[in-house]
Amino acid sequence: MKLETKVGLFFTGTIVLLGVLIFRAEKLEIGGKRNQLERFTYFDQVAGLNVQSAVRIAGVKVGDVRTITLENGKARLVLGLSSKVPIYRDASVSLGSIGILGDKFVDLDPGHSAKGPFPEGVPLPSKAGVSLENLMETLADVGKNVKGVTQALNESIGGEQGRQKLDEIVDNIRVLTAEFRSMSQENHGAINHTMANVEALSADLRDRLPKLAQQFEAVGKNLNAILDENRPELKGVVGDVRKLAQSFQGTAENLKVLTDRVNKGDGTIGKLLNDETTIKKINEAVDNVNNMLGGFNKMDFRLDMNAAQWTKRGDSRVGLGLDIVPRPDYWYSLGFASTPDGKINQSTHTITQLDPVTGQPVSAPQTIQTITTDQAFTVSAQFAKRLGPAVFSAGIVENKGGGGVELRTLDDRLRLGFLAYDFTKSDEKPNPRYRFTTSYQFWKGAYIQAGVQDIANKDLRTAFFGAGLRWKDDDLKKLVGLAGAAK
Repeated sequence: MKLETKVGLFFTGTIVLLGVLIFRAEKLEIGGKRNQLERFTYFDQVAGLNVQSAVRIAGVKVGDVRTITLENGKARLVLGLSSKVPIYRDASVSLGSIGILGDKFVDLDPGHSAKGPFPEGVPLPSKAGVSLENLMETLADVGKNVKGVTQALNESIGGEQGRQKLDEIVDNIRVLTAEFRSMSQENHGAINHTMANVEALSADLRDRLPKLAQQFEAVGKNLNAILDENRPELKGVVGDVRKLAQSFQGTAENLKVLTDRVNKGDGTIGKLLNDETTIKKINEAVDNVNNMLGGFNKMDFRLDMNAAQWTKRGDSRVGLGLDIVPRPDYWYSLGFASTPDGKINQSTHTITQLDPVTGQPVSAPQTIQTITTDQAFTVSAQFAKRLGPAVFSAGIVENKGGGGVELRTLDDRLRLGFLAYDFTKSDEKPNPRYRFTTSYQFWKGAYIQAGVQDIANKDLRTAFFGAGLRWKDDDLKKLVGLAGAAK
């Protein structure tokens, strides 16, 4: 390569690099304002803000200041914003600075999308931001106030006379605090007791006074109305009251004679109240009723309503369970369910085919096996015993004898169970029925479940999944308790 060519390439590269540095230093954009939108706003003062100062949202630069002009005594700013920045109807701008003495910038609050887009041709609302000038003005006002206070104090307590006044005030405060301290120590208990009584009395009065005032007002109105309407009849009423008092006096004498007879044991009521055997029997009956109702109060009733889809049989199982829980470590379970019961059916058909050797038609039997599902209503009744996280159960399972074990963890929210029942054998069901179930309670009493039914019978085996709801029913416990008490 010739020397002239090398020199030319060197100067060309130098010019290109110099141009890039100028663009970077002056923040110029190649392509103009093609990717920016212009908005304008007004400020009372923009001291320290320059053209090409940054426009920021949450500290991130999204544009710059295009022009700053004076219009009607206010600074008019044209802002170049990125077209990717949405501006909404409640947007606003204010002046900010990076640090105390840092560069100033325009702080843009884009607003909220629910308000809709900001209209074109309308200035952005501006707010007065916190600036160094405002801070200095505030500090100057504070300094003036402090200076005035110090001058007033100097005039009031300055000199020898002021010092003597201060000494007297300090001595008086010291004597007064000493007297208060001794008085409070001597009467500390009495003061606390008095304050407690005053607090209780004020609380009681606060609750009762409005009600008493209303009641007295209502009574006064009623008395005034009664007196105005029945003033001529009051004399007759007073006479009737006197006769009634005489009648009450005679009735009281009769009651005295009756109570004397009862106390002596005369008559049926007297014997009933004074016979210790009768009283003992009544007390025993009351104790039995209390024990029975107390036992029901300690007992829990848990309900379980669930449903599951059986994938292979194309049907669903719906169940309702009730746990009667005398104690946390054992309970009695009742269950009612409508469940699809799978059965294997076989049928033999004769088909005719051509013999490939002779070409003659040949008849041969063919056995076809199908599985049908019958929806059956079943009843379960089991006794369950809990040993730590394991729960063992036995009894009637869906109209058949059986039992199982269940592992509960995570405060009984996660349960893994295995159930075996219906140990009879048949052609369509050669092995007992085994069911594996898992459930997880994800919110309050709601849970999801999944598992496999008829694990040992290949033709009847099916997976299932579903959900359910468990809860305690206190109303049912009350009804059972009242039914037992009625008997």
